[in-house]
Amino acid sequence: MQAFTIDTSTSIRVKGLTIQNSQQMHFTISRCDSVRINGVKVSAPGDSPNTDGIHISESTNVIIQDSKIGTGSELGVLPQLKVPFC
Repeated sequence: MQAFTIDTSTSIRVKGLTIQNSQQMHFTISRCDSVRINGVKVSAPGDSPNTDGIHISESTNVIIQDSKIGTGSELGVLPQLKVPFC
């Protein structure tokens, strides 16, 4: 279960979003190009199992700036090195 998903999109901007205590993945970006994330806050308690902060897959030109990500599992899941993580 994802709290917020961007799928098969181009030229997307997300600013000032707060996601708290999602059951699994907080924020998913999949099959996208040119996504800019700014000022996003993702959080879950430290003992929460399987709560990925931001999961990025099959995407290019994703930039994450000035954001706070703290979850019980992975902070961010970046399966492809083509995705810049700033």
